[in-house]
Amino acid sequence: MYVTLRRRFADGDLAPAERLTETALAQALGVSRTPVREALGRLQADGLVVPTARGVVVATLSSDEIEQIYELRAVLEGLAAAQTARRQAAGLIAPAEIRGIQDAADEVEQAVSEGDAKRSARANLAFHRAFGHSPSNPFLEDALHRVWDRIAVSTVSNLQDRAWAKTVITQHQEICQAIVNGDENAARRAAEEHIHAALQTYRAVH
Repeated sequence: MYVTLRRRFADGDLAPAERLTETALAQALGVSRTPVREALGRLQADGLVVPTARGVVVATLSSDEIEQIYELRAVLEGLAAAQTARRQAAGLIAPAEIRGIQDAADEVEQAVSEGDAKRSARANLAFHRAFGHSPSNPFLEDALHRVWDRIAVSTVSNLQDRAWAKTVITQHQEICQAIVNGDENAARRAAEEHIHAALQTYRAVH
C-alpha cells in the first residue's frame, strides 16, 4: 500500500495541498483503512504529507525549499551520472543496461512529441531513475528517490513548457552520450547542468 501511494507522488498524480483521507483512499483502492493508515503514517515520516484536522494533505514546498532540493538534486544526479560513466569505462555495465538508459531517454522524446505533460514527467523520471540506479549505490539511490518524490509536481509543470521540454530531450542525450563514452567528468557536468536548467525553468513559470 505504501509503495502504491508513493508511486502516485512520483507520477505527479497528486497536487500540492490536496487532501487525502483514509476512507476515500481505502474505497478507491479496495482495501481496509488499516493499511491505508499505516501507509499515510510512513508518507508523513517521509515528508510527503502533513496532518490536518481531517486526514492529511500533500506537502507543499516553499520557493526556498524548491531551491534547496534542486541544488541537492544536482549534486546527487551529477554523482550518479559520474559513477555510471565510471562503471561503463571499466566495462562493468551490461549492454542491456546502457540500452535501457537510452530507451528511457527516447521515451521522453516520444511523450514530449505527443504533448502529454504527465506522460512526459513519468518518462522523465524513468530516465533519471535509469542512470540513478546504475551506480548500484543503495544510499545514493535512496536519497535520489526521496528527492524525486518531493519534486514530482514541479517536473510536471516544467514539462508543460514546450521550449523546456525540447531542451530536456537534447540534455538527456548529452547525459546518455557521456555515459556511453565512459566520460565521468562530462557525465557529471551534463547531469548537473540539466538540473540547474530545470530549476531556472521552474523559477520562470512560478
